[in-house]
Amino acid sequence: MMVPRGVRYLLGVVLSLNFVFYWAVPVAGMGMIYKYALSVVGRPLFNFIDTRPTLREFAAKYIYEKEKYNDFFLMSLWSAASILSMFGLVTYWQLKHGSLPWWLIFAYYCMWVGLGGRSMGTAYTMAHKEGHNIMIYQKWWRRAIGNLFENRLGVLYGNVPYNFQTSHVHIHHKLDGGVGDTFYQWDLDRSSLSDFMLYVYRIMLHMTGYSSLVYFRETGRQRMYDKLRTGCMQYWLYVPAAMLLLTKSFSFLFFIYIQPLICMTFFLALLNFGFHGFMEFDAQGKSISVVDSTCIIDGEDDSFGEDDHYMHHYATTVYHRDLPEEHKARIAEFKEHKASVFRGLSILELSIFLLAGDFKKLAEHYVDYTESMTKEQIAAMLEVRAKRKQMTYDEYEAKLADGSVYKANALKVAE
Repeated sequence: MMVPRGVRYLLGVVLSLNFVFYWAVPVAGMGMIYKYALSVVGRPLFNFIDTRPTLREFAAKYIYEKEKYNDFFLMSLWSAASILSMFGLVTYWQLKHGSLPWWLIFAYYCMWVGLGGRSMGTAYTMAHKEGHNIMIYQKWWRRAIGNLFENRLGVLYGNVPYNFQTSHVHIHHKLDGGVGDTFYQWDLDRSSLSDFMLYVYRIMLHMTGYSSLVYFRETGRQRMYDKLRTGCMQYWLYVPAAMLLLTKSFSFLFFIYIQPLICMTFFLALLNFGFHGFMEFDAQGKSISVVDSTCIIDGEDDSFGEDDHYMHHYATTVYHRDLPEEHKARIAEFKEHKASVFRGLSILELSIFLLAGDFKKLAEHYVDYTESMTKEQIAAMLEVRAKRKQMTYDEYEAKLADGSVYKANALKVAE
């Protein structure tokens, strides 16, 4: 049964208002506290600790398969310790007092976000990297723990286990954001708040695992379907049942377990509008990759190369430290197609400017490799690219409903 468009829009609005009410202050507050007050001390202190030989030698000897992955150790350790300690605290309080006060829920959300968004950013980044590379950890770790952030701690960040190994790798990367992707957005105006509400609903279906399960079933990917279904069973049945058995509190389950999924639904919808917000076609009618996937360079909030979404899609195996050299090899292509490359802002800022339709602000950060465009010309170009669509929303939803999207992609992904 097809959900009416009005209902989808309304649910998108409700989810967005939920984010504003519960999460906007923790996300914005922790970001601003770090950026304007603590980064001057925090960044040098982090770099000092991160470069300690003893720390990196420990990580190389006991945790990671390759020495270069030691880059991830300190942030992973800090994020895991933060979420586990705070989850332990709220669980203890719930068991002792029978309910959670608002101030403690707020404190939990702030620690969940982390200073500068580093905790939620690291949780997502590491789940992302684990999903792409199951060999990131040593054999003993893979056998005993597995993907820590994707399949263990990830449930506290609204992530269905195995979602990255299955949906992200075998849908999003197979299709590069194109027709059939559970993150598809090129049927929407990326500068329209109204269209964004519809997109939040679509991302909700992705976050729950539902739309990816449908895709795998309809395209014959039984192995991926079974793996993700196992993750859905864990997220939607086993873990909440254990929490309810322990705490006997539906409010605890809602505020500590379900709310993070709602937060990440809105947040990933917003970020993905920025990651794939612009569109241009070549003479053959094919989407141009250096335009439809955004790259940010010299961003203050980059998390191990996550700002460079173009390279992530089209040169996935390039390590984050090697990205600058890879960029140099592609400058001619960037120049030819006027690539979606920006400098000196975060993906969150880019997405907000895009959704607000502030193309003049985006033009200030745009990297013009042609060195021939005025700011007004850049703003006009970005606006056209942000509003351009492959098809209308109703046309795409009709294709999903009649199965033609899955039939078109079955041959591309059939095992």
